[in-house]
Amino acid sequence: MNRIVKVIVAVILLSFLNSPSKAQNSKEVITDTLQVSGVCGMCEERIENAALIKGVKKAEWSVDQQSLIVVYRADKTNMETIARAIADAGHDNELVTSTDEKYDRIHNCCKYRESEPH
Repeated sequence: MNRIVKVIVAVILLSFLNSPSKAQNSKEVITDTLQVSGVCGMCEERIENAALIKGVKKAEWSVDQQSLIVVYRADKTNMETIARAIADAGHDNELVTSTDEKYDRIHNCCKYRESEPH
């Protein structure tokens, strides 16, 4: 009988240890902020649209604050994936720098890397 109890306890412990973490299965909605470079309303539209990947519920970028507030589901995406999508649209952010090729595709009025205002 004692051996059966030990086996049951071992099975329960192994099941617990092998189960995916709560964060991976969580349907928790997270609100986070990401610094994103841009200069105008066209940038705002591009950044917000790029951020709206699967799992993102809301994305609002502020030209004055140079920041994006993003609301997303933790089980669907994460900030690194969102940051990569924004960089793919041509906008540098605090996690991922856009390639020169992708930056060059954005409109001339959106060239935020320029040293002089335009």
